[in-house]
Amino acid sequence: MEHSFSSILTYSIQAIAILLIIFNFLKKNEKKVGWGSLSLLLSLLGMLVSFEFGNYILGDQLLSLLGLPAWSNRVNNTGFHYTFFLSIIFFIPSLIIGYKNPKAFGAEMGKLVSSIYLTLITVTLLFLIIS
Repeated sequence: MEHSFSSILTYSIQAIAILLIIFNFLKKNEKKVGWGSLSLLLSLLGMLVSFEFGNYILGDQLLSLLGLPAWSNRVNNTGFHYTFFLSIIFFIPSLIIGYKNPKAFGAEMGKLVSSIYLTLITVTLLFLIIS
């Protein structure tokens, strides 16, 4: 019970911090919506599929709908969590679109969020490979 509360608290703090950054950015916005705006949308979708809401992870449900396992050990949901790869599917295009269309509304924020998450994913994967 304690573990799930701490997980919810951790993800809630992350979500609040990211939303505060986005709202602060929106207040200063003078840019128009364009193709680069997809960068912000894709980065938010990437975060959404990787966040844990109690015992519910949207990415796990999407993989299940596709008939794919969410974990490398299906028996007790342990091992490598494949939702990493699902979120990468959103973060990489977000980063590319943000770089190609930097003048559109949300492009810079989408590029920043995607860069942070892709860095965290890469570092995590490196630690898993090393250990």
